[in-house]
Amino acid sequence: MLNMLIEDKQKINPLGKEDPEFKIDVGTIIFTIIGAIVSWINMLMILVYQLGSYESIVKILAYLSIIFTIIIPGVIIGIKNRFWGYGYLLGFALAGIPFIFIVDLFIGGYTFVTALFIFIIMWLIFWKVWRSLAMIKRKT
Repeated sequence: MLNMLIEDKQKINPLGKEDPEFKIDVGTIIFTIIGAIVSWINMLMILVYQLGSYESIVKILAYLSIIFTIIIPGVIIGIKNRFWGYGYLLGFALAGIPFIFIVDLFIGGYTFVTALFIFIIMWLIFWKVWRSLAMIKRKT
């Protein structure tokens, strides 16, 4: 009985190893920088489309491109190493803050809020649900 209580308190990931709470390594920092660079490129692209005389559908697609450039690479990186995926998403989000003050308030704010919202969703999926499923699988 005591052995079961000790096992329940350990943090377990799907592979059965002990799972650290949060670990910042070189890969996390690298992907944070990559996320910030991709974010700036994407925000500048949106700014160009907003200032140019393009069709409104192109302008809408430019705003939607932020969602795709957050989710697709974030999931791919997160499957390899979830902390690297978190770094990419946080780098993407944090790049919006200086963009707010330096270039454009709306585009920077939109990027920051959208990336932060997607980060929270991904965190809940990859961290909370994944670990809960692993605990259920381990108990049965």
